[in-house]
Amino acid sequence: MPSVRVAPLLAALVTATATFWLGCGGGGSDLAAPELGTLDVVTATAGPEPDADGYTVSIDGAAATAIAINSSVRQTDVAAGSHTVELSGVAANCTVSTPLQLSVSVAANAVTTATFAITCVPTTGTIQVTTTSSGTPADADGYRLLLDGIDTLPIDTAATVTIAGVAPGDHTIGLAGVATGCELEGENPLTVTVAAGQTAGATMAVICTPPAPESGTLAVVTQTSGNDQDPDGYTYAVDGGDAQPIGANATINILSLAAGSHTVTLAGAAANCTVGGSNPRSVSVPNGGTGQATFSVTCTATSASLDLRVDGWQLTQSVQSDEGDVPLVTSRDGYIRVFVLSNEANTAAPSVRVRLYRDGALTGTLTIPAPGSSTPTRRDEGRLASSWNVKIPREIFTPGLAVLADVDPDNTIVESDETNNAFPHSGQPEPQDVRNASVAGIRFVPVKQSANGLQGDVSSGNKSTFLDLVRQLYPLPGADGDTHAVYTTTSGALQPDDGNGAWVATLGEIDALRVTEGTDRTYFGVVRLNYGSGVAGLGYIGAPAAIGYDNPFDKSRVVAHELGHTWGRLHSPCGNPTGSVDPHYPYPGGVIGVYGLELRNATLKDPSVPDIMGYCGDPWVSDYTYEGIQAYRAASGAIAASSAPAQRCLLIWGHVVDGRAVLEPAFEVVTRPSLPKQPGAYAVEGLAGDGARLFNLSFDAVAVADDPR
Repeated sequence: MPSVRVAPLLAALVTATATFWLGCGGGGSDLAAPELGTLDVVTATAGPEPDADGYTVSIDGAAATAIAINSSVRQTDVAAGSHTVELSGVAANCTVSTPLQLSVSVAANAVTTATFAITCVPTTGTIQVTTTSSGTPADADGYRLLLDGIDTLPIDTAATVTIAGVAPGDHTIGLAGVATGCELEGENPLTVTVAAGQTAGATMAVICTPPAPESGTLAVVTQTSGNDQDPDGYTYAVDGGDAQPIGANATINILSLAAGSHTVTLAGAAANCTVGGSNPRSVSVPNGGTGQATFSVTCTATSASLDLRVDGWQLTQSVQSDEGDVPLVTSRDGYIRVFVLSNEANTAAPSVRVRLYRDGALTGTLTIPAPGSSTPTRRDEGRLASSWNVKIPREIFTPGLAVLADVDPDNTIVESDETNNAFPHSGQPEPQDVRNASVAGIRFVPVKQSANGLQGDVSSGNKSTFLDLVRQLYPLPGADGDTHAVYTTTSGALQPDDGNGAWVATLGEIDALRVTEGTDRTYFGVVRLNYGSGVAGLGYIGAPAAIGYDNPFDKSRVVAHELGHTWGRLHSPCGNPTGSVDPHYPYPGGVIGVYGLELRNATLKDPSVPDIMGYCGDPWVSDYTYEGIQAYRAASGAIAASSAPAQRCLLIWGHVVDGRAVLEPAFEVVTRPSLPKQPGAYAVEGLAGDGARLFNLSFDAVAVADDPR
């Protein structure tokens, strides 16, 4: 109910204050209890290699929920209207026939289905290896099959085996364990090209002859590790003979070599590669057996091309703009997201150091481990896992706060440029705009309707639940709620469309109660309703009184919305609000427009989430609304500090509906007087018994946010 207060001389011998309350009230519908439906998300997966760990699904950017490859997830109590369903976690070999983000219109009291059809293709191929043997004596115990130099499985002397799950590309197939006197015809290893979903064949023919007396086999093995490995491999020589080529990771078997000691030399390693151990080295070849010379080669990077840098950060307590210019408030927890980028694909997982300063002095250091196994190459604000994050306690947020962040502070990662690892790039801490703020004092008044006996359910035991969303959204160090005795209204039963004016009348009574009790607290009347759809709450624009229902599933949203009105906020354009739509709201459709963050469980709020000052369900707060409330409370706090002491006053109150003024009965109270802050379109005049003018005051009415009358 809009209000204006006046404080005139009432009579020659008595000084009193007359307060006149004017308002625009009526039958709009504010915050209708949302109509709900059910949303089933269904996955249907086909193909030979489905995603092994399933997927995740998110509705309207909420926390992701796991879903199997052929399954469904049901979300009940979804607000009727348009919603976005997003599927993620789809394996690279799987394709979704629909967009990963589906726009679904949920119907009230019905089940709506969003279906994702996924087709998965093979990612690996198969190698079929066949061995043949000829000559005598045949190898009695068969061989070992080597895939890319790794012992994979046994194979008989004349058999066919299949190796499944092989990555596409070129691979080597070799035989180990070939008996003395037996030779593999052709190359060993043999190069085989594998294609996804296909089978590549490899035939290994072994020819056995009786071993020459006193001979064996020499296996020359190379094992190379490190960066920038020698691309053309090496050469080896036995007993000073001709050099023969050998790969960087390979095995060459020299058959029928005379038993005894031999010298093996490895040559041809690049300048950045080092051969470990002695070179040349002596190897003993046993009669009828195998001697092995293994050379381990380590290569180092010839130059560093990786460059890491801090691309900036976001420091937020609820919502933050893209420019990072939303002011912070004292004594409230915060959350910092540091964005680290790399100039190239990598496996670097550096830590980030955040240093906190107050008035130039270092007060704390936070070290944040890497959120993954690599550093992103582009900034992605839409995933918390793409940034280095940490919660910052409320004690840190005071005027004079400054922040400096740097990546890889201990220089454990080799980079091409170590000078750009700090942010700001100057290396000086960046001052933060931290403003003093006061705790919001709310007094909840349980309202009983004499017309039907319904009474709002608010008490010292549950008052805190009404303020849950207020504490999360708004620029407050806290919200302190207390409870009032039950107030009984005789204005009539509350109706869904306020056809009888009971909503507006009750709102005016709650504000009059606040004035008579002379408190700085905002009064919030809590009512019980006997209907399911219609008006759920009302509040003045810029005056500290509001009312709302006690629905346990929606009361916190109603309180946050109506308190937004009392702190000067008009409606954001979402859900077709009644009257008082803010013409300057910056984001079409009444969405928050920037990323928000719910600190208690570190959950991102997408820019498409609706603003709290609209009529859409599951809201958050925009930077526009956040800063507007912050500015209003800072200004109104200065005014409240100069309030006069309590004295005998005359309370004059009323309202204006459709241009008609209604004056309620005046009564004397002891409270703090308050005159109109500025002249306006209305006036109130007081006359003495003899007709002499005692006062004449001009004022503006205070509007009810949701009543066009």
